[in-house]
Amino acid sequence: MLRTVRHILSFHAAALRSGRACRSRAASIVVPLLGAAVMNLTSCKTAQEASDEEAGIMLGQARELLADGHFNAARDTIYSLRRLYPAALETRRAAILTLDSVELMQTRDSLQRYETALQAAREGFQRLQPRVDGRTNDLYYQQQRRVFEMEQHFDELCAKAKFYVRKIDIDLREL
Repeated sequence: MLRTVRHILSFHAAALRSGRACRSRAASIVVPLLGAAVMNLTSCKTAQEASDEEAGIMLGQARELLADGHFNAARDTIYSLRRLYPAALETRRAAILTLDSVELMQTRDSLQRYETALQAAREGFQRLQPRVDGRTNDLYYQQQRRVFEMEQHFDELCAKAKFYVRKIDIDLREL
């Protein structure tokens, strides 16, 4: 479209220079409108560049928050970036990688804390013994179930971490 507008404007400019100016009313309206359209297209590109810069600043803030361990704030910043700057495609693509990194770092942090709790639960379970006199030891079986459920959750966190490692690897190859 931009090439068509430029072609029409150059045609009318050549006509004006040669003295064969269009005297019709339609031509006198179309030429200024086409000029305004060209100026509008150029100003849109400038607005797009400004949008990319502002989105880049927000992405930098999200990365700083991630480095400081503020995972929720980093995630919220990226979601705001996506909502406020839908046309900043390159920055949004980089934000996907940063969002995956947020998820991975938060999962690893959870894994470290959960592993400590799981070790404590296992040690508590080791101290308990089932009764051998024919009666059941409810505390023993409750602790056994608790350790089993914690191990399942720990395995889920490990799978989540592996998923984000693979996803980040794929995202890096696509960039």
